Amino acid sequence: MQLPASLAHISTDQDWRHTTAYPPLGFTPFSEGALGNGDTFGLYWPIGREASEPIVVETWHDEWRIQPHFSSLPAFLHAHAAAEDEYVATPSLADDPASPRAAFLEAKEQIAQRNPDAAIALLEAALAIVPEYTDALVLLHGQYVRAGRIDAAVKVAIQALISPPSFGGPPLKALQWLRRQAVPEEEPDPIWRACKQLSFNFGGSKENGDYPVLLAAIDTYLAHGNYRCASTLMQTYAELMSAETVSFQERYAFEPAAFIARQIAVSEKLANGSRDTSTLWLPDLA
Repeated sequence: MQLPASLAHISTDQDWRHTTAYPPLGFTPFSEGALGNGDTFGLYWPIGREASEPIVVETWHDEWRIQPHFSSLPAFLHAHAAAEDEYVATPSLADDPASPRAAFLEAKEQIAQRNPDAAIALLEAALAIVPEYTDALVLLHGQYVRAGRIDAAVKVAIQALISPPSFGGPPLKALQWLRRQAVPEEEPDPIWRACKQLSFNFGGSKENGDYPVLLAAIDTYLAHGNYRCASTLMQTYAELMSAETVSFQERYAFEPAAFIARQIAVSEKLANGSRDTSTLWLPDLA
């Protein structure tokens, strides 16, 4: 992972370890901007962009959500200095033109003003930075469908379905739409092939047939060497399963520590290496 050049300006928690599904793999907290309510800002490396400097996100722990506020650590530091010990809010696009969340919020405004082309451009820019930004994926999917861009809508719908609930959703409309599309006979994507078996209704039941389907899709992605999609869906699976009861997890043989260890092992096969941020602080023995 590429550390930010301005790392010395924040107080990172170098004892941070991924022991739970939330916050997601690829996140590490720092103390600047924290208000003491349990939420915190942190560095986050989007999946597949580990060779780039991280963005800065905020945890909303009561909702198990991650908000990708700042496109870089310098952008956060500028906002933090301007806030003068007050809450560091989502930047405007004028202050941080590449902010994924600012782009998402502006896209919603553009849709309300019936400017779909502007909204699509904003959402595509946000997703170029955070491909697993579920809220942006769901919104972009709707715009692609309205514009008749069906091939693009299919790709975004699949990405929305495999992307973590911590970044938004649930992508129910994207699932319902995808289920109505004809699946090409040679379609390699396991989520599209199996979408009619998915409900994306989680919690409150003793059984849920979605979980075996998602596990099988992870295995297919791995078999095809698609480690980005596998890593994304594994994070999603971990978050969804972690919200279930302990007895439910036991029925589905979900053991959090073992699953996180498998996530880390899979992430080591990504082009730019492991998403385990605890390794950032290990001494270089070379």
